[in-house]
Amino acid sequence: MGSGSAANIARGAHATNLVITKQPEEETPGEVYRSRSRKKLLFAFLIITLVLIILAPGIFYFFINYTPYGYREKVMYNYGFTAKARNYLRSETTVDVMNLSEKKPFGFTHSGYWKPGSKNVKLNTASDEVAIHEFAHAWWETLRVDPKTKKALVDDTIKLSNITDKVYYQAVKRAQWVVHTYCSCSDTELVDYEKVDDHHFYAFMADFTMGKFKTGTHKLPEFMWKYFDGLFSNNLKIAPCYETKSCYFPDNNDYSCIPTYKALL
Repeated sequence: MGSGSAANIARGAHATNLVITKQPEEETPGEVYRSRSRKKLLFAFLIITLVLIILAPGIFYFFINYTPYGYREKVMYNYGFTAKARNYLRSETTVDVMNLSEKKPFGFTHSGYWKPGSKNVKLNTASDEVAIHEFAHAWWETLRVDPKTKKALVDDTIKLSNITDKVYYQAVKRAQWVVHTYCSCSDTELVDYEKVDDHHFYAFMADFTMGKFKTGTHKLPEFMWKYFDGLFSNNLKIAPCYETKSCYFPDNNDYSCIPTYKALL
């Protein structure tokens, strides 16, 4: 082997030795600061996540039981409001409840109130009957925009009020009362639809069924279903108050128990 080759090998070994023994560069103060900041941020995020996981059940319980919006969620869940109706009421309306701890309706003239165009439901107490009535007002506001739908509801409610099938006894009595109270027509064959309070035609039939409009003692005939299919799924999570005779409004329990209606049996 020549002297040139030996020199090259020596230089290569020396270079290799330099690579192996080269010391890593130290982090600058800025890099150290950023690294520590990232670690602190990650630690804080983990702590916050852990706290939220621990508090989540309590926050949810408080929201459902002690806020008007939580009460609305509970009503919509228990009485089987459709996904479309729930989303509409959440996004397009607000709700106020004066006394969430009271279930009994209270009010000098109204236990609840919906003013068309206001997008606000006001409830004096946490009465499910009143809440369903007022939420139905808010939902009907979207349907009555079509004059044909408004007219058809009035006509079909009048039709229901004249049914003699005892299977629909309770529904017929409610329809008779609604027509008598809110039609403003002495002759149901000659209806001035501009004078009819169609809002209460809808809301009082809604709270009468409490969401269970296809089955049970308060079921409606099929020609009425199309008005409530969008609001209710007919799949309740609890028994409606009329099945346990616990409604605060007697006519929601059973019309046959009210002297005014006994003559109509």
